[in-house]
Amino acid sequence: MRPRAVIFDLDGTLYDKARLPLRVVAADWIHLFYLRADRYARKDLMGKDFGSEQAFYDALFRQMRTHIRIRVEDKWVREWFSGTYMPVIARTLKRHYRLRPWVPELFRQLREQGIRTAVFSDYSAVPEKLQALGFDPSWADVIADAPSLGGLKPSPASFLRLTERLGVPPQQCLMVGDRDDTDGAGARAVGMSFLHITGPEPPQIPMD
Repeated sequence: MRPRAVIFDLDGTLYDKARLPLRVVAADWIHLFYLRADRYARKDLMGKDFGSEQAFYDALFRQMRTHIRIRVEDKWVREWFSGTYMPVIARTLKRHYRLRPWVPELFRQLREQGIRTAVFSDYSAVPEKLQALGFDPSWADVIADAPSLGGLKPSPASFLRLTERLGVPPQQCLMVGDRDDTDGAGARAVGMSFLHITGPEPPQIPMD
């Protein structure tokens, strides 16, 4: 069925994220305990709805501190996250990664067909990451991160809030992503179709 909107996951879908965690660690090894804590805290919070961006980050940083083996202040974790972690990811993407070759043409075709598009990431700083990869923000109708929608994938509430921004019911949206447990599970929970990306080939999206 021809969708009215297509939602693309970012990491692992619009580019090949192979070795990204290792490269981020190499670029910020001095904060390895923060990086580890962020990874475990996200697993703890995956799929839960907190209702707002602020409530989500309050929960994330609180949970991170439980995984850090030394005493740290909340403000230290927050300053690292926004001042170091997100910029490190953007710089790493700019240095080592590029969009998959099919991305610009597919977004152009979708726009020509009147199909709305969104980029949806589990991490913040999406515009900065897209810029680092060479993605023009004007290609997509909506650019969103799960924290700003209140909860990480596969939170159904985050998927529904994204479809509200698109102005398209979930049943008429198609989610394209590389992870069935997050992208796929969240899509199915709200009645949205899911197309699983498993390699570098372009997704076959019905446009007729």
